[in-house]
This record gives sequence, structure tokens and C-alpha cells, in this order.
Amino acid sequence: MAVGRSELDALLAPAEGQSRRSIIRAVDVRKVYRAGAQETAALSGATLNIYEAEYVSIMGPSGSGKTTLFNMIGGLRKPTSGKVYIDQVDIAQLDTNELAWLRCRKIGYIFQTYNLLGVMTALENVMLPMSFAGLDGERAREKAIDLLKLVGLGHRILHKPDELSGGQQQRLAIARALANSPQIVLADEPTANLDTKTGADMIDLLAWLRAELRVTIVAATHDLRTLQKSDRIFWIEDGRIVRVARPEEIDFHSGRLKTDGALQ
Repeated sequence: MAVGRSELDALLAPAEGQSRRSIIRAVDVRKVYRAGAQETAALSGATLNIYEAEYVSIMGPSGSGKTTLFNMIGGLRKPTSGKVYIDQVDIAQLDTNELAWLRCRKIGYIFQTYNLLGVMTALENVMLPMSFAGLDGERAREKAIDLLKLVGLGHRILHKPDELSGGQQQRLAIARALANSPQIVLADEPTANLDTKTGADMIDLLAWLRAELRVTIVAATHDLRTLQKSDRIFWIEDGRIVRVARPEEIDFHSGRLKTDGALQ
């Protein structure tokens, strides 16, 4: 059952101690896909606010609109109606080149399947986004090496993805996501293909990035460990945000909200 508007507004406030500068804002976002005369509503008025340097998790069942909302935040899709703001910019008003600039410089992506280029070394994979942003040569190489060291891959810079373990590939994906010093990192099920220990390491690394580099982390996840590290958790259902909670409001043993019934 959806919470009331006033309660939702209160829950949308940032966690205590966090900056109040909004970096991602979705307002009544709707997305309708059309195939001939048939219409399918993927989002039905989703609204959320995410603040600078927050670690936010978005969760919801299959078909809830989670992936569509994730793609809207990342500028990969435009809404049928409603507004999506990235750092106060209405992305629906951007032309193709402006949108590409925003995605390249303000948003880093960590894909569930890593999406690394197998013919390139770890170093080259991290340098590639920099070339799109106009940084190349020795400066790009030095920055890429620093990022690989940051994620614990300083000894693997010349290895190709198929020479790395799953956890190392995920670390490489994180380094690549940070290539252009983004304000926002979007992580799609970042622990889905990892063993328990490696998954925990990735969650800790993302939390460290949020705390130390003040990167805003938005994770689409069902991993309870990710939820426990989050500042806030958004629950999407039938294309709308229906519940927002902070980790201390959730009983992780039962999977229930302490104040508002079942979480899922």
C-alpha cells in the first residue's frame, strides 16, 4: 500500500548529515511504450529526489518499472511526460550532443554484465571513456593507472578482462565508471554475478567512494547487504515510488519495515 503524500515527502528528505543539494530529481515521470494500438505503461508517475553524496538503493519486483526508471535517471531514455533533472538540468530539453556530454561527464555506469571490451587491456578499458571526453595521451594513462590502483587492480593494468576473475572485472567496471570523475554512479545489480565475499567487497568499495569522493551512488539491487549500506531505499511498484525507508527502519531478518508492514 502506498504511503501518503506528506509521509512520502518526509521520507524523501536526505539522511541526517547529508547535503541537501538535489542532484537527481524525477517529477511525475511516466513512460508509455506503444506497439501499434497497444500501449504499455512502464512508469506511472514516479517521483523521487536524490541528494549529493547519497548512497541510494532502488528495489522492486520484475516488471515494476525499476529498469525503466534507472534508464531515465541515466539519460538513456526520455520520459513520455514528467521531468527528470540531473544537477538541476531538465534532460528532456537537451539535444543529442548535449545529452551525450552529460552522460559522458556527469554519470558513470556499472553494468550487471560488466560490458568490458575483451580486446582491450584493463588500462585501455578505463582510458576509453576519457578519450570520448577529450582527455588522452599521458594524462589519461596516469589517471587510469591511479583509478586501477584505487580499486585494487594496480597489478593487473595490462591484463584483458578474460584474464581477470569476476570480482576483478567488477572492480575494473567501477574504475571505468569513474574515468571522467562523474558526480553520479549508477550500479545495476552490482553484486548479482559475484560470490558472497566478493560481493561484500564491492558494496564496501561503493560505500567508500560515496564517503571519500562524495560520489552519489544509485544502485538497482535486491541484495540486503547493499540495502544495509544505503542512506535510503526506494521501493518501486507498478511504475511508482510507493515506499521509502532508511536502513534503521527495516528489520533485515524478517524483510519487513518496522513502521509500515512488509517491505516486499
